[in-house]
Amino acid sequence: MDLKPTKPLSGFIELLPAQQRCFDFCAARMLDVLKVSGFNQLDLPAIERAEVLTDKDNWDEIETQMFLFQKGDTKMGLRYDGTVGLSRYVAGHLNDLVFPFRASQFSKRYRGERAQRGRYREFYQMDMDIMGVNSLSTNYDAEIISVIQRTLDSVSEFIGENVVRVGSRPFWDALFDYLEMTDGQKKDVFVLIDKKDKMGDEDFAEGLRDTLNNVEKENQIKSVFTNGYSDFLNKSDKLDAAISELNEFMKTLDLFGVKNAEIDLSITRGLAYYTGLVFEFKLLEHPELGTAAGGGRYADLAGKFSKTKIIGVGAAIGFSRIFVALMESGAIDLSRFESPVDVSVLCMGNENLGYAVSVLNALRDANVAAVAYLDADKKFKNQIEYADKINAKFSAIIGETEAENQVVALKNMATGEQQSLTVEEAIKMVRGE
Repeated sequence: MDLKPTKPLSGFIELLPAQQRCFDFCAARMLDVLKVSGFNQLDLPAIERAEVLTDKDNWDEIETQMFLFQKGDTKMGLRYDGTVGLSRYVAGHLNDLVFPFRASQFSKRYRGERAQRGRYREFYQMDMDIMGVNSLSTNYDAEIISVIQRTLDSVSEFIGENVVRVGSRPFWDALFDYLEMTDGQKKDVFVLIDKKDKMGDEDFAEGLRDTLNNVEKENQIKSVFTNGYSDFLNKSDKLDAAISELNEFMKTLDLFGVKNAEIDLSITRGLAYYTGLVFEFKLLEHPELGTAAGGGRYADLAGKFSKTKIIGVGAAIGFSRIFVALMESGAIDLSRFESPVDVSVLCMGNENLGYAVSVLNALRDANVAAVAYLDADKKFKNQIEYADKINAKFSAIIGETEAENQVVALKNMATGEQQSLTVEEAIKMVRGE
């Protein structure tokens, strides 16, 4: 008989136990930040109607990126993004929610793109969004950034320091209008700006030249990256408004205690639904990871679900991409996650199994992480080797003498020291009391 493959499909992640414990530990820390920041953690369906996930106009493009299937007459797809499903949820529960509504999600996403290092077909993403009805102050954009900062700070011992770069879709919209660019030119130049860091200056300039065929307009756009945006003050009301919004926003970030922010107008974000300020976080010690978190404002993503105008600002942290990469590279020391076990209960002989199980239960009742080696007929050598391999801090050895006297032989696995103790005394010893 041919054996079946033991490796997962390309683009799907499997972690070893220590890696998984590190993964869960970091997730728990970050989710705690979201909880104390007042975000409602949601667990939305992984499967949505295909019409929810995309528009008819770009079905062909989306279809290549999504896992789509059909059941009966209903076309469905696995979620590739958190914001679209959230918009459906908010629109469907308008009368049940209090606005501004804060939502967080920590769930798997699915993308049918070509798998490559750091880009998975199934991955965890951590989302946070704030939504308002009809209006939403940009103060909430600053709050989102500050909360991301807090989540990343909560795991800084693993990922190091970071910087956040802030961009503005309204600035570019205003500049493109000022330069009297066509809709097609606007779209193409947006793409160029979004890819500028990867393209290099020469390729970027060539792309502008091919798209605009106008030296003056090319130079105006290039000047944004050499001289900043101050040269465009008093050029148009829209430009003045966009620049003022940026300046005031940076002051608000400072109020929230975000001291590592800088304006970078090359940040545009790729997703088409962003309409306002946008931002990206980079890990200073791990530039190879690219964007660690990013997001921005969307004007009315729920428009296809509700006539009520719902405005939001949201962000996502590429959780799987960050932590899997750092663990695989050795940047995260996994030694502290090698075992969750405080005590390994070793039973010498089946006749002592009843007492051994009672000790196991007592340890667990006292919230001491404990496992038992239940093959009681195995030699002591096999059992102690097991305790050593799982990195148990202590072994509670139970033989005939221990069972008769209702004690345990507690062995410190690091020092080799062993002493006879009551179960209560053993619990205190393990706890360091």
